[in-house]
Amino acid sequence: MAKSPQRNLKSGLKGAPEPIAALNRIPILEKNIAWESREPLIDIRDKCPNLILAEHICPYLRSKVVDMLNRAQNSLPRDYKLKVGTALRTLSMQSNGWDNYFARMEKENPEWPLSALRRATNHFFAPYDQPAPPGHCTGGAVDVSLLDPEGNVIDLTAPTTGWEAAYTWSDKINAEAKHHRMMMVNAMLGAGFSNCRDEYWHYSYGDSAWAVRVGEKSCPYGWAHPPVEIHITESQNAAKIHISKCEHRFDGKVISGISEISIPDILSPWRVEICWASGVPVTLQIHMKDKLPGAIWWGVEKDEEENPFPKLGSTDAGSELNFWSQPSDEIITIRVVPASDRIFFSNVQIPPVESAS
Repeated sequence: MAKSPQRNLKSGLKGAPEPIAALNRIPILEKNIAWESREPLIDIRDKCPNLILAEHICPYLRSKVVDMLNRAQNSLPRDYKLKVGTALRTLSMQSNGWDNYFARMEKENPEWPLSALRRATNHFFAPYDQPAPPGHCTGGAVDVSLLDPEGNVIDLTAPTTGWEAAYTWSDKINAEAKHHRMMMVNAMLGAGFSNCRDEYWHYSYGDSAWAVRVGEKSCPYGWAHPPVEIHITESQNAAKIHISKCEHRFDGKVISGISEISIPDILSPWRVEICWASGVPVTLQIHMKDKLPGAIWWGVEKDEEENPFPKLGSTDAGSELNFWSQPSDEIITIRVVPASDRIFFSNVQIPPVESAS
């Protein structure tokens, strides 16, 4: 028999150890259920209007988790807000984080055996090669911070910095930081989340770690994959389009897609962005009012180091762009298998930045 929410809250109040072996022993209830019958992912941009979202997050969580997050927000004192720093993570996000940190540990500690390197990396990034999916990859986990009534991020670690006070129940922080931290912690726990006791910002429901923390023998959530999205910015007007004609594997991951989009004013700065399509073949048919007057540029995130905005068709385009057709009078077809979670196409070398007004 499942435990009551009150018992779960009490048993998971101050967390519990989360060894990977224990997480791997938790059966995942939806594992053998087709994606269409599983609890869906919900876009928190649409369903959590009172929350503040960090830039460039993958804004999806399970529907029950979205409801819980709204309850947590509504329980805060007036004008205080939760800010979501991380919601769903794609496999690409998780693997990049784990692999990069592992490489750093290997470089800094060449004498360490593989087991030590993995333990050090697992302390900061959940491994993605285990039976238990990382919490953020299930749509059941969320990282939050707290904003004051003026919209400023509240310091929840003073006078410490970094990981020194990451432990949720730390006695190293001052009275003011503890007051505000407990305001956030109580709101999240009261809404039904459990907390990773080593990370005061990390909360989850329904994933393997949640089950271990609260003493459940199974968990509802396994891997979850966001829809592929097309974002269009043209003449300062932005639109979001879910890609059409997708096929899905049993677990819901998009395996191919095609989308038709229109750019009415080809002379104005415009940008087309493909999101959450790492490794997915995508075909775009861009319809333009007039013949393209110049080159199209493409690239990945602006802070990535390698060749951020090569010209379409250049020899250094790398593996990002598998095929393209040259512009016709009014249509250009682009076929791409992105190697990143975000890839841009634009008629300017640096994508336009929207004005703050």
